[in-house]
Amino acid sequence: MPTPSSTRNLTRDDWLDAAMTAMAHGGVRGIRVEPLAKTMRTSKGSFYWHFRDRADLVEATLQRWEQLETNRVIEVVASTSHPRDRLRRLLAIAHRQDPERPDPSVALTGDRDDPVRVVLERVTARRIGFVADQLVALGITPGEAARRATLAYTSYLGYAALVRSAPGALPAGQDVRRYIETVLTVLASAATDGPGNG
Repeated sequence: MPTPSSTRNLTRDDWLDAAMTAMAHGGVRGIRVEPLAKTMRTSKGSFYWHFRDRADLVEATLQRWEQLETNRVIEVVASTSHPRDRLRRLLAIAHRQDPERPDPSVALTGDRDDPVRVVLERVTARRIGFVADQLVALGITPGEAARRATLAYTSYLGYAALVRSAPGALPAGQDVRRYIETVLTVLASAATDGPGNG
């Protein structure tokens, strides 16, 4: 079987794809040039055609992750006309996780390096903000919407952690759809604000 490097030249996107997979499993610490080159069956020289150094690769990988798994997902979901349907679609996308390539959010949470922290905080705020906006559009007060959106995101992170550590504990088949509907019901149910809770 030919190796990838013997059949074609590796591109910047090939390196970024490999780095995304490494980041999904090991956070930024998982993005290391030599192991990536070995996995891709190429030399480190190929890496230097596309990146100045590891920091350049890490920055590009974080940008790609933000673009593909937050910005693009929100763009796709926002094209749905009704806020409840947008939430349903978002939940369906978010819960379609591959144990071979889990969401890097969980692996990145322990990283305190400034570039990682800045991107992670921005991604987290954007994701929670989008959910909160949909809930406000459904008539839930901004304060309650923010709390529910935070609940939804922390629930998602727990789900993503289980994809990595105990996938057998998660719903499968038709139960995934039922699980999503349960989450949606909890999120979008009539506001329960009492006086001073909005």
